[in-house]
Amino acid sequence: MEIEDVNTLEYGKMSAMVRKGTGAKRLDEPTLTSSDWVEGALQLISEAGLRALTVESLATRLGVTKGSFYWHFKGRSELLAGALSRWEHRATTEAIAGLSAVTDARQRLKFMLDAATQPPRSRSLYAALAEAADDPIVRRMLNRVASARIGFLETCYRELGFPASQAKAKAVLAYAAYRGLLQLAHEAPPVLPDDWSLYAAVVLEALCPPPRAKRSPLQPA
Repeated sequence: MEIEDVNTLEYGKMSAMVRKGTGAKRLDEPTLTSSDWVEGALQLISEAGLRALTVESLATRLGVTKGSFYWHFKGRSELLAGALSRWEHRATTEAIAGLSAVTDARQRLKFMLDAATQPPRSRSLYAALAEAADDPIVRRMLNRVASARIGFLETCYRELGFPASQAKAKAVLAYAAYRGLLQLAHEAPPVLPDDWSLYAAVVLEALCPPPRAKRSPLQPA
């Protein structure tokens, strides 16, 4: 389900170090590309929140002047839109496409629920974006991400034989468990479970139906 938190829908953790430029060299130093600015923006948001993202702060962080920024973007809003699009595609669109290759619906569901059974970091990109949900650009993106992830969960439950209304309810509950865990990690980390193995077992028992027993050939239908 998510991004930089430990789970199956997020790969490629943000580096703690600011990445170097990946563009063509100038004076023996690689220049920054628009992709470098986008990755830098995501890292800064994850660490310090959306309000910390300014052209000045990001330029300083990347060790360049603001002029370099305006070579690639018209302003902060364009950078933010690009950064959110990158995160949405990587953490949701590509991740769901990868999980879709798993033919067993229960295994696919278990992979997704793993996100709700891992100790979350107190500071995460998703938590930072959730704090900034009053921003219209962020709110629209969060709505798309939640809809896509819940929809995929719902498909898994329906493939396991649950009627449509029950599949939707279970999908919402599963995603709420995941999102709630991220929020608690940020707001009140002391209340989180001490025994994560027990917590994981409880979540899977509640949200992941056991495999159906195979019927014996001699057993009547």
